[in-house]
Amino acid sequence: MWMLLGISAGGILGLYDYWTKRATTGNSVLQVVFWSSLFGALAWLPAFTPAGQALGFYVDVSQSSWAEQGLILVKSAAMTASWFFAYYSVRELPMSFSGAVRASGPLWTFTGGMIVFGELLSALQLTAILASVLAYYVLAVAGKKEGIKVIASGPMLMMLIATILSAMTTVYDKYIVQELDTPLFAIQAYSAIQRCALAALVLWLIRPREKVSDFQWSLSVPLVGFSWVLAELVYFFAIADPGANVTYLSIFRRTSLVVGFALSVFLIGEKNVKAKTISIGLIVLSTAVLIIDR
Repeated sequence: MWMLLGISAGGILGLYDYWTKRATTGNSVLQVVFWSSLFGALAWLPAFTPAGQALGFYVDVSQSSWAEQGLILVKSAAMTASWFFAYYSVRELPMSFSGAVRASGPLWTFTGGMIVFGELLSALQLTAILASVLAYYVLAVAGKKEGIKVIASGPMLMMLIATILSAMTTVYDKYIVQELDTPLFAIQAYSAIQRCALAALVLWLIRPREKVSDFQWSLSVPLVGFSWVLAELVYFFAIADPGANVTYLSIFRRTSLVVGFALSVFLIGEKNVKAKTISIGLIVLSTAVLIIDR
């Protein structure tokens, strides 16, 4: 069951990537972040009611302290900042480019460990990293045909920043779960509400430059918020299984890149499909090899 849940979480994240692309295309990124986070927060509101208690998702507000909320706020701030960078990148780039950078988190971790800490890599890990470098080269060649300079691209840099922030958040999640000894549902619910508040604050601060008319409503906007909450919830269900293997769950989550790219090809009209398919296949394969051969 945990394997099925892990694959499902990856598939939902692929839908999340696709809906993010649809929601942000020609739209105000800041307002998309706010409205999608609002729907994500609304999805968690029943957890604070008797209905949540009946369903096993009840969050008791009286059990939370200010120190606990402060620790969760750090997670929320990092996630919100990550979304601002990632959504702008997704709006400006084909899904194959933004998705490939988003899926490269483990590659940066391994490379950083080698450069900063002098960690030695096995022959298989080194081969996997070289394969990923080749994959990004193929992607860069495809990008030139579409007028995208991968190395000097601002949106690509933003997605890289978003990916690093997301990786930091993942590490911090483990810390607060162990430090707070708080139910995972409570952390998710509080974080969803805080992210909405932070997005509203940013939108209010830049309100002179953001107009209501800059935002174009579509069904994709609430779907972005709901799909993120659902993917996170399904993933935590998987990780809560005593027999769950975190290594394989990490691989299953990479299916989001494949799902998002496939939807982009069939529904958005992604270009240079053959070259991008090869590069994405190499990225997924190299990521899987790196994680398995840890």
